[in-house]
Amino acid sequence: MRYPDYAEQMKDVAPPRGLEFKLAVLWLHPDRLPVGLVGLGDCDAAVVRVPAQIQKASGTVAPVIAVARSAFAGNEHITDVLLPASIEALPAGLFAGCTNLQNVTIPRRVKRVGENTFAGCVHLKNIYYEGSLEEWKRVEIVHEAHEIEFGSLVPGTPVQSVTAERMVHIPGNEPLFAADIHFGCALAQTDAPRLTLRIGGSDVTGLFRLM
Repeated sequence: MRYPDYAEQMKDVAPPRGLEFKLAVLWLHPDRLPVGLVGLGDCDAAVVRVPAQIQKASGTVAPVIAVARSAFAGNEHITDVLLPASIEALPAGLFAGCTNLQNVTIPRRVKRVGENTFAGCVHLKNIYYEGSLEEWKRVEIVHEAHEIEFGSLVPGTPVQSVTAERMVHIPGNEPLFAADIHFGCALAQTDAPRLTLRIGGSDVTGLFRLM
């Protein structure tokens, strides 16, 4: 399903009741600060839209800017997760063990997908990314690490010699790489240049059939 079609299908899905939030940062006036989703509480909905903001008991409105790494982990009921535009990262292990997860909407502000974020998401089919292909290419997806083996100290220095270097695969995000990525923003396209034929200063393009 294309991104616009999926977005249209999901536009009326409201955030479910029971989601649990806590302060994303600490400050003197916590009632005014942004929060992060930390758990689903008693929510058993298959489709979960994380709200962009919540109203606290005091009546103040707080933006939702983060999701905790354990917020969805191990949930076997969720099929669709729609994250708000205010989220900037998907922490390690966020969807680990979500065996029935099929579709995830990722905001364009996301710059990093942590290790094992999609571990065990064996039914993941579609990622609906709000940005463009070029923006998606700039998202850091943790799936490998640079390892260095050190030997003895270099004589006369506090520096150890390097005996081996390698890139090590970090498992857990294979379902993400296997899923179909749908983009909400296409790259800007310009009209193809128009070829103009002139003879003696007159435009005669219309007299020819260009192949």
